[in-house]
Amino acid sequence: MPVFKQFKAIHFTPDKPVEKHFHDFDETWIITAGKCDAYMIDRDGKREDFVLEAGDIWMTEAGVEHGCDPCEGGVDIFPFAGTKPEGDIGRGHLYMEELNYMPTLKLVKTPIDRYKK
Repeated sequence: MPVFKQFKAIHFTPDKPVEKHFHDFDETWIITAGKCDAYMIDRDGKREDFVLEAGDIWMTEAGVEHGCDPCEGGVDIFPFAGTKPEGDIGRGHLYMEELNYMPTLKLVKTPIDRYKK
């Protein structure tokens, strides 16, 4: 179980934006300061633009392309990964133009007898 103590956000500026990318896992952003124009491109290729600012938390699912353009003064983002599935490439930002795939996570329900009476 991950516990983040004294986490440090990453500072992005208009000159250092978060480029369009995806992951093999769900990712959550905590916006700790500033503001940005964020976007996501869903599984059907439809782009949605929105604003993120200090205090916002945003989760994007595995395979959804996303990024942001920081506003003047920049934005501080603490990103953290969800469960990394078997087959995860094991590197940060992934690019569909390079890899030519879109990951899909599946739930596997494993029967247990832990609470049988």
